[in-house]
Amino acid sequence: MWPTKKKKSRHFKKLSEKLDEKKTQALESLKERHKEVVVWARKKGIEADEVVGKSARGLAAGVATGAMVLSVGAAQNGKQPSKNLTDQKEIRRDVTDLNVKAGVGAKKDITPFVKKALSGVNMGDEKKISRNLSDTLQIPVTEQLSGIRLNTTYGIMGYESHLSRYPGDNLYSHFHSNTEFQTFSKAGMAGGPGAWGYLAPNRAALTNKEIEREKYYLVAQTFLSPNWGSASVKQWFRHRKMVVVNPKNGIVVVGVLEDAGPQVETGRSFGGSPEVIEELGLRKTGPYVLMYFVDDPKDQIPLGRYGL
Repeated sequence: MWPTKKKKSRHFKKLSEKLDEKKTQALESLKERHKEVVVWARKKGIEADEVVGKSARGLAAGVATGAMVLSVGAAQNGKQPSKNLTDQKEIRRDVTDLNVKAGVGAKKDITPFVKKALSGVNMGDEKKISRNLSDTLQIPVTEQLSGIRLNTTYGIMGYESHLSRYPGDNLYSHFHSNTEFQTFSKAGMAGGPGAWGYLAPNRAALTNKEIEREKYYLVAQTFLSPNWGSASVKQWFRHRKMVVVNPKNGIVVVGVLEDAGPQVETGRSFGGSPEVIEELGLRKTGPYVLMYFVDDPKDQIPLGRYGL
């Protein structure tokens, strides 16, 4: 039987159109800002659009590879039931709507600068730490925000289980690659959502934003805050963006509060998702961390390991 030509999906066409748009923008920018380069290229028999075209094709290949990785579901023995692949596509429905950038720069390693900023500083000197971290990270870091603060900004962080993002979420639907499953499934599920409830009402409503919030979720003793007592304060803490710093190695992770705890008798002051604990390298350095608020009202600072 002769092979039939596979019809391109609607999402592929949409992504292709965006890549073409970016190619055109890049070409116009090159011609406008680097006229001398265009002249030189033409003397060599190279048209500017050829260079941009090759770059666009390379970018398309990278995006396609990423999409293939995302489409691999994680499950027991590294295999995902085929019915879940449809759900995976539903979760990623907003990925194809993102503007594809012509290039993504690698983040600068800030660990030596963070360690220098904290060197010799008393871990209880909140004002100085806030100033030093704000200057080093180039984002507004503070021990209190809107007049609200936690009971402490320094203490032991405990290893937490994965939160249920929606009713019915489990280990075999929770991860989006075999690597994630093999690395983090051993942490188990918490058996329910965080203190503020589920992140999404069902699997179909789950977006990348909720996925990232659970992946980099934090736990703090909000009930010990000197401001605790009203429903409005309790709600204020939900999804509150925080910066967590490992003072031993200088690694910084940005996360959000999604649960309240740990209990006082545990001796711990904070908790972090398995992904947060892994990023911070706490298994090697010990469990002590700094946790401060990040003033980011427009939600522009991404979650995860921080770099410049």
